[in-house]
Amino acid sequence: MYLTRVFCVLAALTGVSSAGHTASKKTCIVPAGGSNATDDAPAIYRAFRKCGRGGKVVFEPTTYHVNSVLNISWLQDVDIDIGGTLLWSTDIQYWLNNSLDVGYQNQSTALILGGNNVRIDGHGVGTFDGNGDYWYEWIREQPNTSNYPGRPHAVTFNGLTNSVVQGVNFLRSQMWTMSIIYSHHVLFESVFVNNTGNRVSSSNTDGADTIRSSHIKFNNFTVYNGDDSISFKANSTDITVTNSHFHNGLGIAVGSIGQYKGQFETVERIHVDNIEYDNTLHSVYFKTWTADQNGYPPNGGGGGLGFASDMVFRNLQARNLRGSAFAISQCTRFSGAPGDGNCTNSKFEIRDLTVKNLTGTTTSSRVASLQCSAVAPCTNIGLLDVDLTFTNGTAADEYLCGNVKDPRGFECTGPVCEGGSATGEC
Repeated sequence: MYLTRVFCVLAALTGVSSAGHTASKKTCIVPAGGSNATDDAPAIYRAFRKCGRGGKVVFEPTTYHVNSVLNISWLQDVDIDIGGTLLWSTDIQYWLNNSLDVGYQNQSTALILGGNNVRIDGHGVGTFDGNGDYWYEWIREQPNTSNYPGRPHAVTFNGLTNSVVQGVNFLRSQMWTMSIIYSHHVLFESVFVNNTGNRVSSSNTDGADTIRSSHIKFNNFTVYNGDDSISFKANSTDITVTNSHFHNGLGIAVGSIGQYKGQFETVERIHVDNIEYDNTLHSVYFKTWTADQNGYPPNGGGGGLGFASDMVFRNLQARNLRGSAFAISQCTRFSGAPGDGNCTNSKFEIRDLTVKNLTGTTTSSRVASLQCSAVAPCTNIGLLDVDLTFTNGTAADEYLCGNVKDPRGFECTGPVCEGGSATGEC
């Protein structure tokens, strides 16, 4: 008997499927090897080859040891039922040398999933466990702790369309949790991310990053991490985030963007509603590179063009914000990036955005820290119905501005600091 064999059975499924038709589906139940001595990735791959088009792939309530990369990008009209845990190996050198290209910022990933009409359901128990404690300890000892080459994202949804990902948990992701690229019309429902290290904490553990994607919806998205709760990067359009909860990270990020010299990129039509923040640095912040190119991605760059516009962030409830509630830095500098640059020369424009009904508590006196470009000033920026207080009830009342034209709903109270930043403020 071969433990890596995929047992395929025909299951007569009654009723109407998510695609709206009655059908019999081929079902592949993925066997688990039972220990980390057996790499379950080949069995997983074969299951998707057999049942990834018009079928169903089932992960049983057990642990699957994933010791090698997986590129599963041809899916079509498939149900993926995850009842157990996919646990990635701790062979750091293997992943550094073999992780797969994401297609953006020279980033890489351990798993690629893509296709059309894909329905992934973890039923609240299905888990992707990146074994990140080993990564978090290892990266602290490296000279480059930001974007170390080959450090993989947990999963990249590449070319995923007309699909649903629901009820899935991500624990201790190796780096970013989900990079979502070239994907359109996808719902992420009731997804839980906890990248809190058991022994040490780590940066660059984003909850999700959208890239060159549109019509992406996040609902009931919960993130515990040490970096961006969620980030909208280059050519992210028509993104919705609702009824979500963000803990301990940096908050909602737009960017970084403008990293590729001469490339025109946009972030447009972002709608965020009913978000709870607990101990995050910001509620919302923007980060763009300067007009000067210093090095190359992932830890260098600059000189990009474009704009971010048509964004509404409303009904934001905060508890113990650690920095300015709303921040803009157009002088992004990651750790290890050369040079300080000119913090007011970015050609990337930020315009037409509103933050409305932002309430709660903060430890910072700065409601806003808006360091915009002198070349392309921020325009039509609104902060409306803001009520942020310290725990003693005193109101936070600083609105620091640089190159902000005709603000709506607030008056600038002083100048903003100018300096390199990857997290929204000097």
